[in-house]
Amino acid sequence: MSRHKDIVEQYRDGVLSGDHEQVLSLVSDDVVWENLGQLRVQGKEALRNIVGNKDGVVEKGIVQRPKITVERLIEEGDTVVATGRAVLTLPTGATAEFLFCDVFTFVGDAISHVESYKVNPAALPQG
Repeated sequence: MSRHKDIVEQYRDGVLSGDHEQVLSLVSDDVVWENLGQLRVQGKEALRNIVGNKDGVVEKGIVQRPKITVERLIEEGDTVVATGRAVLTLPTGATAEFLFCDVFTFVGDAISHVESYKVNPAALPQG
């Protein structure tokens, strides 16, 4: 596995475990993180404020994180793209599923930009 792909895996593991310091150690000071159509933050400190609950649901004081399956990890130059699906169990017991595409841009070995695209598979045309 390439160095950048390994960093993306470490980033994902840190987000899923809520390990703020691990995530922040992998990004540049001026990182831009975008959940397209929903949220955009810039800077390591701004990212610190959202990474602990990223895609988590708090139930009885416990953050539940989605089960993520990365289907493809593609690298080209200074960019790594991760695609896959995630399933989150909601406090009601129902599940929410989404497909994702995360685009990571690097400067050196630091993630400088993350673009996250998400879609509900039920919203996709059938056929």
